[in-house]
Amino acid sequence: MKRVLVALLALIVASGFAFAQDESASQALTPMVDKGELLATAGIGWGGITGGAEFTFYRIDIADILPITFGAAARVLVDPGLFYSGWSTFALGAGGFGTAHVGFKDLELPSELYWVTNFDAYAGVGLGFGMATSIYDYYTPRPGIGISTFEGASYYLNDALAITFEYGYIGNVRYDWDDYGYTYSYSYPLWYSNVGLIIKL
Repeated sequence: MKRVLVALLALIVASGFAFAQDESASQALTPMVDKGELLATAGIGWGGITGGAEFTFYRIDIADILPITFGAAARVLVDPGLFYSGWSTFALGAGGFGTAHVGFKDLELPSELYWVTNFDAYAGVGLGFGMATSIYDYYTPRPGIGISTFEGASYYLNDALAITFEYGYIGNVRYDWDDYGYTYSYSYPLWYSNVGLIIKL
């Protein structure tokens, strides 16, 4: 009986020690985008000028080396007739997204690949609203709501500032037009591809 008790006690102590090691390893992870952080972003490129904010509220660590952070974000796209000038004088998109970030800061890489640890890859999915004008009288634009997404990669210059490359679709715009007595319609999201900055507030 004493041997069983001693064996159980040893197992409990060993389990507690292992758990403490796992917990300390997890706490040592320092992802580029961590739980509880507020990010602001702005960019410009094809599709217009974009801006947004994001708050991260949950994190999991895979194998204690690859943290994934989840959050909620908003994005706004405005084009004052510069990028969609072939058919529109103004376009506006706005949406709310659930997001996920994968950080590479804690990967153990050879020294020649150390720059990879400054990257953060992210994606978002949600709902968005889109609207636009038309430069043609026979097109009738109608605003709409649609599934929206964005994907991006950021390179952090320091812990609070990053250059980001982002691509996304926001909202849904429907166009109706008449052609020799026939009415046609089609719809599409507002899309963008830009370069910008992310700042941790």
